[in-house]
Amino acid sequence: MKTKLMVLTLVVAITVVFLGFAQFSYAQQEKTLPGIKQKIQQQTSNEFREMMKKRLVDSPAAKMKELVESLNLSEEQKTEIKKIDLNFQKEMLGLKNKVEINQLEIKILFLEKDPELAKIRAKLQEIADLQTELKMKRIEEYLAVKSILTSEQQEKLPEGIPFQILTFEKFVSAARTLKNFSW
Repeated sequence: MKTKLMVLTLVVAITVVFLGFAQFSYAQQEKTLPGIKQKIQQQTSNEFREMMKKRLVDSPAAKMKELVESLNLSEEQKTEIKKIDLNFQKEMLGLKNKVEINQLEIKILFLEKDPELAKIRAKLQEIADLQTELKMKRIEEYLAVKSILTSEQQEKLPEGIPFQILTFEKFVSAARTLKNFSW
């Protein structure tokens, strides 16, 4: 019994000494490291800032803004393009909602005990047709905007219908998010 008490006392004493040493060591480290920590944090912050700056400069929204600025649009052109864009957004919203509704209906069909493949195929075909219509609307908007531009301004546009027009919504939504998109 005495030996157990002695061992327990020894373990407690060693633990107290160890914790005291660890606390002292940590306190000394805090005195010498603030400058190092600050430099690391500053370096990381600067690297992050530079990375984000590069991303913004190379972003589709920035490229779109640069293209729009290079066109030197008149106020009348800007107004007309805004009207086209708003009508486009309105049409797109309706089509996107139909796509989402069809996707939800497919999920409902899968919840049935015996899902009918024909119904699922029909819904998938509806979605494919709507997605084709969405792409056609984007092309129509591009051509409508292009028709407003002068021949000099049209020369500054990429030749043909650029691939980005099919993903134009990504440009516009990214630009609207950054609040720097202005025709």
